[in-house]
Amino acid sequence: MNKNLRYSVSPVVSVLLLLGCKGMGALAPFSSAACPQLESGDPLSATYAADALVNARIAAFVAASASLHELSLEMSGTASQACASMAADLGATVPASNEGADPGSSTKASCGALAARIDQILEAGVSAKVKVDAQAPRCEVDASTKAECSGKCEVELTPGEIVARCDPGKLSGRCEGTCTGRCDGTCDGACDGACSAKNASGECEGQCDGQCNGSCDATCHAGCKGEWQAPKCEAKLTPPKASADCQASCSARAEFKASCEPAKVNVEASADVEEVTKLVATLRAHLPLLLKAQIGMGKRVLGEVETVVRIGADMPNAIGEAGLQAAACVAAAAHASTQASVRIRVSVEASAKVSGKVGAST
Repeated sequence: MNKNLRYSVSPVVSVLLLLGCKGMGALAPFSSAACPQLESGDPLSATYAADALVNARIAAFVAASASLHELSLEMSGTASQACASMAADLGATVPASNEGADPGSSTKASCGALAARIDQILEAGVSAKVKVDAQAPRCEVDASTKAECSGKCEVELTPGEIVARCDPGKLSGRCEGTCTGRCDGTCDGACDGACSAKNASGECEGQCDGQCNGSCDATCHAGCKGEWQAPKCEAKLTPPKASADCQASCSARAEFKASCEPAKVNVEASADVEEVTKLVATLRAHLPLLLKAQIGMGKRVLGEVETVVRIGADMPNAIGEAGLQAAACVAAAAHASTQASVRIRVSVEASAKVSGKVGAST
């Protein structure tokens, strides 16, 4: 092997390779070493990259991932506890689970045991039926939560970024050099059009009604062979994908942080049997919280969950050479959002097996 051979690997790839090799051990998705902003403080206020647009996009994604992670734990915990309480009331044994290694397994275990016990009770009772009328939980999104984040997506570009991102034909400003477009002031040089004053050599030294190819003492439009001063873009300057993804992360974060009330339920039974009576009582006590988790904290946000996971998958290609800290946060947040997605989906399915058996799906 040639010892002088060098390989260039981007910061994002380096972090992803590290995560793959260590199995998320030393660089765990929510460890302070990988990305402190995921654990504490305000992810929106942190600095991840020098480029303003890239920084805003990362900040919004990390903030959304952190909120999704928190929601998934709360949703799974609420559903698991509701099912475990009902299972205990009905004498069912909940098997052990490992939530850390298997996201959603605690809800799957408790709700699975409860669903099996409900089957036993309803099958044992002679023509016993349980009827549940349920109203979906109400959830409210705080508009200020989205507004705070969305404001971060609207960044002011530096002069260099404006020149780089704007269609050259739409640029304008002071030109320190040769203006090769329309000049709002005095054009000193060649004028492709009518010139209000010319020098002895026949060159323009006044207003040019056309295109100027020389110095311009006012705003130059379209072209500058030199350095732009205070450039402006005469078209809408919005990098569509970056801006859209930033706003999508903000919208998702607001939904994840919404406040939801327990569902309202009315439970009735067709048979006055001891086990059925116990079932009715425990459903009245704990089903509202289960439906809150299943529908309000889970099913309601599945679309936003998919969006955040998709943004996380695209993010490594979007941040370029933002640096190792930015790459670490992106990799950790992407992993965390994927795990949270699994936890929520598994918990929703497990909860639905219980609510469906008593006709409480809304």
